[in-house]
Amino acid sequence: MSERSVLYVISVLTPDRRGIIADVTAAIYEIGGNVEAASQTIIQGWFTMLLRASFAAEVTRDRVQEALKTCGDFSVLVREVADGAKGEPLEGEPFVMSAIGDDKPGIVRRLSRCCSDKGVNIDDVWNEVRAGRFVIIFHLTVPRDVDPKDFRYDLEQAAADLGVSLTLQHQDIFTATNSLDVHTRRPGQNRGM
Repeated sequence: MSERSVLYVISVLTPDRRGIIADVTAAIYEIGGNVEAASQTIIQGWFTMLLRASFAAEVTRDRVQEALKTCGDFSVLVREVADGAKGEPLEGEPFVMSAIGDDKPGIVRRLSRCCSDKGVNIDDVWNEVRAGRFVIIFHLTVPRDVDPKDFRYDLEQAAADLGVSLTLQHQDIFTATNSLDVHTRRPGQNRGM
């Protein structure tokens, strides 16, 4: 890599198939790129990936986009990251909010508005509808000046209006209560204590 470099945030969207991550990272490598961060998921048969990668200064956004489009039927967006910017740093406590109920329009809108109104950042969201049942999980950063009890109350009021069941837990509690306890047992060893 040359002395000067450029950073790009790259978004890839395509129908899912095997080998996409290998193809994307190979295309980036072939034009001299280095993947610094990546997040990927599949939503109902659609592959989506967000990457941050560094390249030699002479590698243009168009060159990155063209390299990735040769991998398949990809929709690609490439945006330069000015001066290594990483976005506004958010400080606070990590919480997990989950909600479940009958599906209807407006659930995500209302719950995300509660977060926004309190200055709470949604760091990650997972949502799915199965057989008419709506499930959502938000990973949140709650600022230190926001009282979690007040925030929980606002969320519970919104959930009651929407007819969904909602929980808000500090991430440490969520992790402790939702982790599997996996132990190695010898054959014939009793499971109970």
